[in-house]
Amino acid sequence: MLIQKVQATLILLAIRTFVEAFVCNETVDYCSTSLTIDYAFTMIDPEKGQVFAKDRKLYAYSDPDVEIAVENVITADGWNNSTFPLLTANQSMPGPPIFLYQNQTITIIVQNNLLNEAVTIHWHGIDQLGSPAMDGVGFVTQCPILPGQFFNYTFKPRFSGSYWYHSHVGNQRDMGLYGAFVVLKQDEEVPLENQYIIQLQEWNHMYDPNTLRSANIKNTGSSKSILINGKGEFENNEAPLEVFTVDKKGSHLFRMIGVGSADTFLFSIPGIPLIVKETDGYPVVPQKVDKILIYPAERYDFELDLENILEGMYNITVQIFKERKFETQENLVGLGLIKITNSLSIPAALTSIKKKINSSILNCPFGNFPDDENVTCIPVSFLLSQNDKRFNFDVLRSTPESFTFFLNFGFPKSEGYSSINGRRFILPTVSALSQPSELDTSCANCTAETSCECTHALDLISGSENIMVLSNVGNGATISHPIHMHGHTFEVLKMGFPSVLTNGSLIPNNDIQCSPTLPNDKSQCNNASWRNATWDDYRTIPDINLLNPVRKDTIVVPYHGYAIIRIRATNPGVWFLHCHIDRHLINGMALMLREAVEYINIFGDLPEGLSTCRNFEFRTSAKQISNDEQSGINNYPGSNLITGLIVTSVFILLALIIIIICLLLKNFGTKNGILRLREEREDHQMKSM
Repeated sequence: MLIQKVQATLILLAIRTFVEAFVCNETVDYCSTSLTIDYAFTMIDPEKGQVFAKDRKLYAYSDPDVEIAVENVITADGWNNSTFPLLTANQSMPGPPIFLYQNQTITIIVQNNLLNEAVTIHWHGIDQLGSPAMDGVGFVTQCPILPGQFFNYTFKPRFSGSYWYHSHVGNQRDMGLYGAFVVLKQDEEVPLENQYIIQLQEWNHMYDPNTLRSANIKNTGSSKSILINGKGEFENNEAPLEVFTVDKKGSHLFRMIGVGSADTFLFSIPGIPLIVKETDGYPVVPQKVDKILIYPAERYDFELDLENILEGMYNITVQIFKERKFETQENLVGLGLIKITNSLSIPAALTSIKKKINSSILNCPFGNFPDDENVTCIPVSFLLSQNDKRFNFDVLRSTPESFTFFLNFGFPKSEGYSSINGRRFILPTVSALSQPSELDTSCANCTAETSCECTHALDLISGSENIMVLSNVGNGATISHPIHMHGHTFEVLKMGFPSVLTNGSLIPNNDIQCSPTLPNDKSQCNNASWRNATWDDYRTIPDINLLNPVRKDTIVVPYHGYAIIRIRATNPGVWFLHCHIDRHLINGMALMLREAVEYINIFGDLPEGLSTCRNFEFRTSAKQISNDEQSGINNYPGSNLITGLIVTSVFILLALIIIIICLLLKNFGTKNGILRLREEREDHQMKSM
């Protein structure tokens, strides 16, 4: 295919992020853009310095009578006691949204301008078929980009949908390094100017790399505010909010992305029903709901049901959901505004928000609320796919082989590791994709009831069907986990939930047996199986959906429950599988899927010149170092060269001595032989006379 001249446009879209979006021209085959990773600060205007919020506007401390343009400032929640340091793409939070069309090739040049930190960028939800080195996971698919270096990510997204990009090194995402990545259809039903991006995250003024690293990995209750596209308010400080304008007569699409690090958000627009059209880039039979529970890394595309809606201003409300208590967190609400008119004025008073949740909720981590709640739960597994045939394309030939893996996510009581099957994941020190011979994935110290630390990996045979039972049971179960798989969307065949009693108590799901000798609540559940052995043939499991299961790349594994997913190993690569709660990931709730690795570079999947990385071990023996120190040979520049010359000279001298001795011996032997022959000849002559 001929690559046409690069064409792209930089426009301000209806996404209302006040950030220049990159949009690849629909008519070209290839385009490129760049992201510069650098430091930034909240509540700082480039010219006026520190600012403060009042009446949804910004003013500079240096000139409090002059209003500051909101688009010039990263406000976060407007907390103005001090500025807050960020890691950003192109000096914005969120980073600039990137739009392109399916099957276009794109290059994103990522330049690391940080002083002290390496970075990678992961293109969340893109399967990277044929480009596994572009997945952007440090020490899994590439060596991290060091300060001052750049990396050209080049790939071709096959499928349209709502995706996003974010750092995949440490907890940099929590510091602001993320943005939207949207792949458009060639025949978009909704005009691009009527498409809106909603990025949801929690915010904490005390977040920094060291604090996040040392935080209790099980605690997620430290959020100070909730941001929509990087905007929110703290303790009613009247900071600027995100505002969307919707023309009731037109069609509109909202692309909602969970970019948070830990919390679960309950999203709603009170009074306006939501019609869900896609999740994680995959179309579903439209489902009308009142509210959506969205976990970190998930995406939901929806339209608004405006048929019976009057013109006016409506609130967007985002609340932190406490699943163990079946309620939202008090006194903490993320706010945005939707105007169903032509005016952008913001009302002086917002309508009150009720504590109790009600109506229909999509993506519950349980089958039902307590009986006294007027709530209908719709688990995500109840969504039905649109029978999209685009995922039926296999690069590798399918085989009849089928394997089942039980993967339990939790914190085993004895060690407290954040782990999968009791294995706390340790990142390799090489790039697992491009340096497989240097990789050690042994987990020999792990047993059914003890934990260990290792570079945990599963090998998936080329073309095979793989059933994965993702469970959250045993003595290490604490909260639900949003599990993300790189390199794939998977079919969600079934979800198993705990039973909910009238008083709100949970009875754990009992379909999984953690141990043949221990009850589930006493076992680490590192070697689980079905309690009913007939379920080993997954096709016989009751209520399993093999006809039109929803596809996702991130699934919530419910507390005291499980999810059954299916993939086929037809995308060669090394793919990360992990919890998307950052503290859980950083502390080891992850593993690598080594898929069809024998095919990884057959079609040139690994680009030429891809960087390698490894530990360095100085191989001079301790004895030699000790001798050198005593003699003082290595105490000045050039000592290694002089030492080498001395050693070489000694060997040459010894060789010359040996050669001379051999020649002398040879000569001496020859003379003796001649004398002996002369004597024998003379003796013979005398006898003959």
